[in-house]
Amino acid sequence: MPGIAMGMFFGYLDSTGYKLHTDAEMVANIGMFGLMVGSLSQIVAFVVALIAFVLGRPARRQWAAYRTAGWTTTECRSAYSLQKQEAAALRLNSRLRGLGLAPAQPPGPMRPQPLRKPSWMNRVGLGLALLMPALLIFILLGPWLDSKDVQTLECEVVAAEPVTSSGGTRGGASTASVLVKTSNCGTLGVSRGVTFENRDEVASSFTIGATYGFDIGWYSRTFFRSGVQSVREYRLI
Repeated sequence: MPGIAMGMFFGYLDSTGYKLHTDAEMVANIGMFGLMVGSLSQIVAFVVALIAFVLGRPARRQWAAYRTAGWTTTECRSAYSLQKQEAAALRLNSRLRGLGLAPAQPPGPMRPQPLRKPSWMNRVGLGLALLMPALLIFILLGPWLDSKDVQTLECEVVAAEPVTSSGGTRGGASTASVLVKTSNCGTLGVSRGVTFENRDEVASSFTIGATYGFDIGWYSRTFFRSGVQSVREYRLI
């Protein structure tokens, strides 16, 4: 999940060139980045888990022997920690003897450490790990949410110009749209039915100073009131 969320975030950054947040290419770009990075992270996680499984085989055998002998989990952990410290002390004493120094004192019995409460950094990290996927899934649902609670806003047009929205750093995917500047509704984006061939014609069809009714969904009205709101339909009033 973190890998998919990170990939979707990179896809969102790569799609910031789109003027309209509801462009299908932008949503597809975010989803594709999430799929690629998520798949790569799954492969890396599988390789790391396989290596850890192979390297931890002797420790698992020893742990199983402890449990067979009737040891508790706390005793098993204490014995395993003591064994690791003894092995480290033997390596250290070997080096000290090579330097002509006195050996270190062998480690004593280990006492199990009490469980500590998670720190605020761990809590913040967990919160971000939960928030980022939810936020990016919410962005992916933008086109669907924009089809809900559609309202008609009466806006006076002051300018209209054709634009090309580039698909981020790759520049491979672009969309044609028309930016409509109004006196009382901010900047609106029209992309439905707009192509590279007719975008100039669509932009010139707006009458400057006239009032139009623009159908705008809940997602655009709520989150992009100060940005570019995506228009579903429009008509001259």
